[in-house]
Amino acid sequence: MTDTAVSTLISAPAEQSVLPDLLRSEWAKFHTVRSTYWSLIAAVAAMVGLGAIISSAQSGHQASFDPVSTSLSGVLLAQLGIGVLGVLFITSEYSTGMIRTTFTAAPQRRSVIAAKAAVFAAVALVVGTITSLVTFLVGQAALGTNGVSLTSPGALRSVIGVGLYLGLLGVFAVGLGTIIRSTAGAIASVFGLILVLPAVAQALPSSIRDSVDKYLPGNAGQAIFHTIRDTSTLSPWAGLGVFALYAAAALAAGLILVGRRDV
Repeated sequence: MTDTAVSTLISAPAEQSVLPDLLRSEWAKFHTVRSTYWSLIAAVAAMVGLGAIISSAQSGHQASFDPVSTSLSGVLLAQLGIGVLGVLFITSEYSTGMIRTTFTAAPQRRSVIAAKAAVFAAVALVVGTITSLVTFLVGQAALGTNGVSLTSPGALRSVIGVGLYLGLLGVFAVGLGTIIRSTAGAIASVFGLILVLPAVAQALPSSIRDSVDKYLPGNAGQAIFHTIRDTSTLSPWAGLGVFALYAAAALAAGLILVGRRDV
């Protein structure tokens, strides 16, 4: 935490709401760390690059496929960067002991965590949406005659949906990081729930697999950027709503625990 961020919190008049100061402090901590930019650049490059590669590979095929989802497929790799960065945004303070300084400067612990989640969600939303638009345009250009425009059914919703999904993933990651406090444990939990759990669900009996699979965090959230739907997936907005509930539950649990623990 920077000296400026700490002094801002300490000097804040008691009668004023502390949340604006917390948001400024968390933003200062976020954008003054050099690794933040490298992580975001890696996520952006992965999303645009993988989308372009997969789109180029599909450009010469005549088989039926979803051109929108194909161009946005890089989000499946970009989410790794967002998930890691969201976890590190909170667990790095626990690992260095800086969290004690933060809570000394701002005893409103739950407000601190809420501010962290809000700042990171906003960054992930903005970066994710802009990158999604660029990725879509690059992907459709790579698809050539198989490509579609932004006005095609579901295209604009999918592009915006990627940003919304990554923003919620950021909240989810911060929430789990607050609960677990260990960087390795929290990262493993995020990826386990988003990536591994759907694979495990495939071992379930077919009679219940589809019913369970569509409500898993990653599968539910990713429904927002698919334009071709079958009975094994939720509708786009319903899926995003389910993922929002997961993110809210993780953050709520983190807020409860941070108020009960010594640190």
